[in-house]
Amino acid sequence: MSVSKRRRGLLTWLPAAILVLVILLVVVAAFAVQGSWWAEENPAASSDQKASDGSSMLTDAGFDYVNVEGTVRVRIGEGALAADQLGLGGDAQKSAEFRRPVRAVIAGRDDVYVVDDVIALTTASRDGELASVTLTLDNPGTWSDAVAEVRGLAPTFGWDETQIDALDDELGRFNRNATDGAFTATVGPSDGGARVTATLVFDRGNGTMLVSLTFEPGS
Repeated sequence: MSVSKRRRGLLTWLPAAILVLVILLVVVAAFAVQGSWWAEENPAASSDQKASDGSSMLTDAGFDYVNVEGTVRVRIGEGALAADQLGLGGDAQKSAEFRRPVRAVIAGRDDVYVVDDVIALTTASRDGELASVTLTLDNPGTWSDAVAEVRGLAPTFGWDETQIDALDDELGRFNRNATDGAFTATVGPSDGGARVTATLVFDRGNGTMLVSLTFEPGS
């Protein structure tokens, strides 16, 4: 079937026109990003991103700022803001998964704890006060890696070494008695400005590990 000159002309310039349109859209998107809050090197936090005492707001906006700044800050227990001042309901829970590992700075009375490589966070409130903050650590590796990580944190949080020494035996008993499921072990809680408990979860089915640290108000 013959193609007219007009149609051949359309077929010639149509791909070029589409390419020009795509380039224009990319340029417009680039200018939009450059002018956005996300593109700023050190953007100032707004009132819905940081609380009056410098704590991170426990909201989507607050976690957006954590993703940019790379640090989440929370005070728990004595001297902490009420849950509603942090954007959390009186009896509520809020979770976030960060776009990259961040640093967590948790204050409990006069103690300040710094935890790196945090990939997710869950907070819970009770009776209008922040009741717990749970940090999930990034890529703990194997069971042995996870135990070594918890052992390395023991001096910071004051955990009993005998609890850590017993973890391998506890896992061995689980492997002997269970055919599937997940094994969960805890270390702590510590006694200080905050009560800190480590939780190790080993999924026997796929071999994955999860290590989390839960902070609760100190006694």
